[in-house]
Amino acid sequence: MATEQFSGPIGCAVFVSERSADLSAGLRAILDRAGQGLIDLIDIEVIARGSAGEPTKLELTDITCSPAECAALAGIESGILDTEDLNSISAELTDTQLAVAVVYEDLTLSAAAAAWAKVGGTELFSGGIAISDLEVSLEEGDLQ
Repeated sequence: MATEQFSGPIGCAVFVSERSADLSAGLRAILDRAGQGLIDLIDIEVIARGSAGEPTKLELTDITCSPAECAALAGIESGILDTEDLNSISAELTDTQLAVAVVYEDLTLSAAAAAWAKVGGTELFSGGIAISDLEVSLEEGDLQ
């Protein structure tokens, strides 16, 4: 979790699978990363496409996952994904698919931040770089 010394970049990843897929292994991997202190889970949403194409939020218990993973992730919901986000996600789904959206804080540099804070350092910026920007730089040869 963000502290006065460090706030990691906030990321969002959306994964699509068939509704019948067992998502236990992926959910367990997310829980493992959180348990290791590498990420802080902010939100996890399961989204399907309704009969009229509208986004439909599902409960974790509505998908195929082990009871342990579903129970461990229950209640991790911030509402940070708004209607526009949910519409964008559901527009990419077929009727047989669902999406798992994970919003998280990346804490992989928190140990470095703590070490620098001990010697008077402070975090100046935190954020991500859009994949599209990285792709443009790669295509234009700006990256070495």
